[in-house]
Amino acid sequence: MRNAAMPRAAHDCGAEWMTLITDPGRIRAATPQTVMPIFQGMMRSGCKACPSAQTRVCQNLEKPLSVLGHDLVARWTAMPWEFKAEDILAGGASDGSVPHELIRAVIRAAEATATALGHDAVSLGDYVVAVTELARDYAYAAPGATDPEFESELAALGSPTETIQRGRAESKERAAAYRADPVATRRNADAIIAALPFEAEVHDALAERELHWCSHVPHLFTRLLSRAAVSEEELADLFGLAEAVARERAHPGVTPRDVQTALMRAAASGLDPARQ
Repeated sequence: MRNAAMPRAAHDCGAEWMTLITDPGRIRAATPQTVMPIFQGMMRSGCKACPSAQTRVCQNLEKPLSVLGHDLVARWTAMPWEFKAEDILAGGASDGSVPHELIRAVIRAAEATATALGHDAVSLGDYVVAVTELARDYAYAAPGATDPEFESELAALGSPTETIQRGRAESKERAAAYRADPVATRRNADAIIAALPFEAEVHDALAERELHWCSHVPHLFTRLLSRAAVSEEELADLFGLAEAVARERAHPGVTPRDVQTALMRAAASGLDPARQ
């Protein structure tokens, strides 16, 4: 629980969200109508909470690669993926450090998890559960050779500015389609509410880390904790893996794509014969 003497997390997610996640009474009484406007406001303003150098990395360097990730995974999925889940998957497929055959295997595992639960689309929770079930460990390993298919796709990507513009337009289309699906939006709201009891714990843990963490990513870990049995040690190792990816890329802080890459590498580690 939050220590009153502890300073607020450097990645403070805004007064309304921080008040909500530290108030057990409000958490117990939470409904989609009370929580979702606060959550959506926090997500919209998230980039304003990061230092400018970190925001520039995320917006100018990470975005084109994430668009490429979407291009790739769109060919490999066999069932729909909810808006946020697809973003996390695409980010994890966007640097070529994991062979594409292993990414496809991770996708199949996540889709099997969703299907077993009777879901018609893969949710963010389904994906993070599949990651924890696949992961051999959360140890950092320096990436080997980049997947040749990824190199070829990257070379053909085109202008970064044009790619970012295309990515924004496609993201708006995916978001609109998602908001138009009442089943998906209710499932997402229920998952956010179920993860609220873990929010303060995760924010406090990230506040103690050496690197600054983007305010868009704590809810990935709270969603994980609400769906899977992950120990404090395993969670700390996962934080460390994401930070190692950020340092590998010489980032001034941990971006969403760093975390997405860490999740994909962790999942792939359990499928890679070389790491068995």
